[in-house]
Amino acid sequence: MPATAAVTAAAAPTRSLFPVTDDPAQPLAKPRSPSTMRFLPPAQQALQAVMMAAHNQARGEQRVAPLAWDDVLAEDAWAYAQTLARSGRFEHARQDGSRPRQGENLWVGTRGAFSYAAMIEPLIGERRYFRPGAFPAVSTTGRWSDVGHYTQIVWPATQRVGCATASSPSSDYLVCRYFPAGNVSGVALR
Repeated sequence: MPATAAVTAAAAPTRSLFPVTDDPAQPLAKPRSPSTMRFLPPAQQALQAVMMAAHNQARGEQRVAPLAWDDVLAEDAWAYAQTLARSGRFEHARQDGSRPRQGENLWVGTRGAFSYAAMIEPLIGERRYFRPGAFPAVSTTGRWSDVGHYTQIVWPATQRVGCATASSPSSDYLVCRYFPAGNVSGVALR
């Protein structure tokens, strides 16, 4: 049986070639020059379609505004997915404070065994343990970590998302980045 795992947290991105703004209404960054831009593999276009549909369906069910795709978040996600695949680690990116905080959802599973929809499904599936309340008291199990992926996905203040995948010889890694970050203590979720 293929193996999967997932973790969630608010995390800072890896270094980027892009300047940053703290204003969530503005794009996270503009490229410094076209020659420094890295482009995502063509398969990421299919990933984008699946992730946007899944995220926005979950948000619609909670009556929360849809997310917009953000290429800079996707680039940051791709860079970190590559780091995870190269290292074999499965942990959140460190927050160094050099950029605005980004939310982050991670998933890992057996290489080639999961579709993009199957990668995001367990994160959204955490809704079965979700209950309205002030974060972190939003889980029927009493552990916010049992709903942390889901709450980041449907976090009301989050406006943008970018996701990417990378593979090691044995595993596929999915990284989704969110801005503004969710899972903030004391915020009420309905």
